[in-house]
Amino acid sequence: MNWNFAIPMTRRRALALAGGAAGASLLSREARAVPPAPRMPANVRMPPEFAGVTDILQAAGEMMHGVLHIGIDRNDIPNVTLRGVPIKPAFEIDGDIYFQALGNGRALVNGDVALKANEIEPFIDRLLAHRFVVQALHQHFYDFSPPVWYIHYRAVGTPLDLARGYKAALSVTSTPFPQKAPANPTTPLPAAELGAIIGGAARIGDDGIVHIDIPRKEQVTLGGIVANPYLNIAAPIDFQPYGGGENAAAIADFGMIGSEVNGLLRAMRAKGWDVGCLYNQETEQQPQLFFAHMFKTGNARRLAQEIRAGLELTNSVLGAGA
Repeated sequence: MNWNFAIPMTRRRALALAGGAAGASLLSREARAVPPAPRMPANVRMPPEFAGVTDILQAAGEMMHGVLHIGIDRNDIPNVTLRGVPIKPAFEIDGDIYFQALGNGRALVNGDVALKANEIEPFIDRLLAHRFVVQALHQHFYDFSPPVWYIHYRAVGTPLDLARGYKAALSVTSTPFPQKAPANPTTPLPAAELGAIIGGAARIGDDGIVHIDIPRKEQVTLGGIVANPYLNIAAPIDFQPYGGGENAAAIADFGMIGSEVNGLLRAMRAKGWDVGCLYNQETEQQPQLFFAHMFKTGNARRLAQEIRAGLELTNSVLGAGA
């Protein structure tokens, strides 16, 4: 997936977000004790060692917040529904790999990918053969029809070797290549306004999907390496046009430390959000983060306000969406 930035709003909506003050009081000593994550520029020049990565993967990529992001849509897994709602590949049946330059020609990658059941074991075998760390295997939603599984992975090496290893793993799946980026993606949803409500930059991708990433404030390490806050450890928020007008299906994948989990689950369930899973997606991570995918349909602005209220209960970076 290749994302275009939506034009930021010139005026913020006035929000009545119940729980904002309560969220601040819920931040644990654990969260406050961790050094703050470094602020990343929205766009930086691609490191020269990343040249050729997208060619190997046969997929479009872009530098965002200091990392190279490449999305992989599973357009070969059609007709997936979630509680009767058709789910587009770019909405949730996909994968993302992120490259972070480490210096000396090496990089850290972290990501995940959607798989069919019969692809899981061969995919794991290929990852292990190329010295990737397999971090998690789970379903993001227990009632996808047909079922879809996800594997999270990470690795350290030269960018081109990492790209070749990941492409070798993808070769045991029926993922179609090359992956093409949408030329001029549009959406009927108020993308910039959704970003302003939630507090992150809104991007528009395939099928009118609006995507927003919300990083945490803590410094997070993976296998002892300080990870960029956007290296697949930020909370991804997605809106898919559904129901006409400015209505949407929304999936929020909240990232939490342990002490935040039950307060956030309680708050979102009270607003009618369905909880699809609760899991760790990385190993050897400090502090250990837990992720929960949640789903709801309705007016996109109202959904965004409810997501923002949930994020206020976590130690997340919430800006104006510009």
